Amino acid sequence: MPRHRLTSFHFAVLAAAAGASALGGASRPAQAAGKTVITCAYSETYVFDNEDLTKKWWGGVKADFERMHPDVTVQLEPIQGGYDDILNKLSLLYRSPATAPDIAQMATPMVDRIASAGYLLPLDKFLATTAWWKRFPPAIQQEAMWQGKTYGVTTGENDFMLYYDVTLFKKAGLPVPWKPMSWNDILAAGRVVKAKLPGVVPIWILAGSGAGDFSVLMGVNMLLPGSSTPTIFDDKTQKWVVDSPGLREVFGFFHSVFSEGMGGKLSDLFSESSNNDPIFMMPKHQIAIAFGGNWYGGNWSKLVSTPYWPEASKIAAVVAVPTVNGKAPNISTMVSGWDLAVSATTKTPALTLQLLDLMESKENQINAANWAGWVPGDSDYVKDPEFINFAPPYNELSAVILPFGITEPATGDYLVWSRGVQEATAALAQHPNTSVDQAIKILSDYVSNQLDPSQTEVLK
Repeated sequence: MPRHRLTSFHFAVLAAAAGASALGGASRPAQAAGKTVITCAYSETYVFDNEDLTKKWWGGVKADFERMHPDVTVQLEPIQGGYDDILNKLSLLYRSPATAPDIAQMATPMVDRIASAGYLLPLDKFLATTAWWKRFPPAIQQEAMWQGKTYGVTTGENDFMLYYDVTLFKKAGLPVPWKPMSWNDILAAGRVVKAKLPGVVPIWILAGSGAGDFSVLMGVNMLLPGSSTPTIFDDKTQKWVVDSPGLREVFGFFHSVFSEGMGGKLSDLFSESSNNDPIFMMPKHQIAIAFGGNWYGGNWSKLVSTPYWPEASKIAAVVAVPTVNGKAPNISTMVSGWDLAVSATTKTPALTLQLLDLMESKENQINAANWAGWVPGDSDYVKDPEFINFAPPYNELSAVILPFGITEPATGDYLVWSRGVQEATAALAQHPNTSVDQAIKILSDYVSNQLDPSQTEVLK
């Protein structure tokens, strides 16, 4: 199952901490046994749902490209471990042109840091020649940009929605199908569950810092895009928003959930696995409503089987997260992804870009989406039956809401804002008497102390 998105970001100190020995060997030859070598660095254990699927996807890409180019060897360089391990390894590999991978798979927030160090090749001229790039929604085209240039291409996105247990809704006397038109509708349903179904979590939404930035991505940032003011970073002023009508609406929602005892247990919410807990709790009918990721449905499919839940499509229904007051298109979601980037020092730019083009083919992108719990960035691929029917009805809704998503700011300082939000929601969850004003102050104080008061602003 996906563990996508950042947990911490310490790019500036990685090389010094790890040491030269972590480079894993000497430089690679541009040619081996008379063949041109193209290297690909990627996650073996973190991104796809299991290692077998990882090997199947990357092995398939290698075999197809080598069949098309008999004089080329695609050298696969898998990276073990989690998010930080991937970042550690890539930062070390990029220190030398001799070890920099021609193509690397990386989380979107890694792109701007690595690009700003001059390690990545701008892709804009290449992308202008492709058919698929034009079909990416603007937000996804822009997610891996730095200083106006594109340095990464999505290989899959995550978006987010509301899951609800049809069985529990019927027991509580709530309507099925359920179509919440506002945040108040979600709270109203949660209150009914709270009153009629003791022992069931009425509303699962992440708070605190147990899952790192996932605690924000699948908490505050599931609501903020649908608020009155969805801005996190003001591009015009280059400042971080620490107080706004939108943030107050979101914190107000959290206050209602936790002050009324409708949230999950703190021991569960504050755990590292909290972003995926509903995958295991919903089959046991322990959650009535869950703010969750698009990949939940895929994890209930027979292919992935973690856990296999054949009744999922009949019991765990899904709807888009509505906006605060039902404003059209009444969809609220962040999108976050993993990208493919090309080394600025690649010795085979033309061939490397051809390989990138192959990775973005319909078959490869749909397989990646289904096997890693993603949504294809291509607006045509998301409509394909191979994707839609892999995990119905979940993939179909993912395709609908993807174009309306907004992205988290792809800068290192975003994690400061994110951590401030984690502190604020932790207070709201742990101390039900915490007011919205107090939560805003926690966020504002944290960001101001970590950055500088001049780098923050209040929106009215």
